[in-house]
Amino acid sequence: MIGNDIIDLSIALSSKKSQNLRFLKKIFTSDEIIEIEKSNNPELLLWQFWSMKEAVYKAYQRNTGSVRKLNPTSYHCSLIPNSTAGTIQINEKIFSISTEINSVYIHSYTSSKDFLKKVYLPNSNSRDELLEQMATELMLNKKDLCINKDENGIPSLDIKLREKRLPFSLSHHGKFTAFIIPLIKS
Repeated sequence: MIGNDIIDLSIALSSKKSQNLRFLKKIFTSDEIIEIEKSNNPELLLWQFWSMKEAVYKAYQRNTGSVRKLNPTSYHCSLIPNSTAGTIQINEKIFSISTEINSVYIHSYTSSKDFLKKVYLPNSNSRDELLEQMATELMLNKKDLCINKDENGIPSLDIKLREKRLPFSLSHHGKFTAFIIPLIKS
């Protein structure tokens, strides 16, 4: 189980979605809307919740093999007090989630195993650059890596020499790309 989402705050914060009740009701539960409205920074909390939901959606879809369909109000966010970490419940399943928030992005991620995560600002958003970056991080040759997607659009990182297929979560928004991948235990 693995999932991540990244939000480019230069794009997200300019939209003022926290003031749009119609939007809020489509995306968030009534408890989440109350949390957003009473927050010192409602716009930032809104995008944190959104990022958490997206990351868990990717993990849940991977875990269940379900068809791509996001119903964001079925994902219930809870934050740990004085923390950017929390949980998301969907149906009977509870996911732990961590969020990194800084002045330029929000990055949420969930994983049931030890993992490598990376956020970077590429010169372009090419698959070649991504493979180069991942090969460097994993200490492999780029030619030995390949990104594939299954019939539901769920990506994996294939390591040709080891005949391994690793779950892989990839996220893009604005000028940022983020990925999370389980650590290789050869």
